[in-house]
Amino acid sequence: MKKYILPIVLILGIAITGYYFFKQEEVKDPVIEQQKLSALNSNTITTTFLNATTTSATSTDSADFSVSGRALITGARKVTLYFQRGDVSGTGNIGTSTFAVDVSRDGTTWFSYNKLIDNVTNANSAQLTRVSSVVLSASTNLNTATATKMYSMDLGSDVINYIRCGVSEGTDGEHSCFALIEY
Repeated sequence: MKKYILPIVLILGIAITGYYFFKQEEVKDPVIEQQKLSALNSNTITTTFLNATTTSATSTDSADFSVSGRALITGARKVTLYFQRGDVSGTGNIGTSTFAVDVSRDGTTWFSYNKLIDNVTNANSAQLTRVSSVVLSASTNLNTATATKMYSMDLGSDVINYIRCGVSEGTDGEHSCFALIEY
C-alpha cells in the first residue's frame, strides 16, 4: 500500500500543476468590458411612454411592458423628456402633435405639469422658459420630416413621485415620448 501512495501523490501533483500551467485566460474585449462597467455604474434609465402612436393617447403599460404607462421618479436628480413627431410609415404628416406631462403622488390621481423647461436660448439675465405643453408640427415643405424637441423637469422646486406622457393628435402623424431619468 505504501508503494502506491508516492506515485498517486506525484500524479495528482503533476495533474494539478498541469491544469494551472495550461489553463488559458479568457480574452476579453476591452470595449465590451467598459460598456458592461458603465452599465453597472449608470444611474440613468430610459423610459418609453409613447412609441409611434398614431392617435391621441395617454401613456399606459403595453402588454409586453416595452412601453411604460408611468415612471417612478422619486429621488431623481434630473428628468429629460423627448417629444417626437413624424411619419415613418407613410401615413401622412401635415398636422400637429401636442404633448403634455402629468404628475402624481400615488400613480393613480394625475395633475397637469406646467413647468417643463424648454430647451431654448436665454439671455444671461432671462429666466428659464417654462411651458405646460409642447406642440410639434410637420414641415410644410417636407411632409415626412421627423421633429424632436427636448424638455427638462424642474425638480429643484418640486417633489414628484410619478410622471406620464400624453399626446393630442391634430390630423395625422406618429407621436413618441421618451424620458431619461438620472438618480
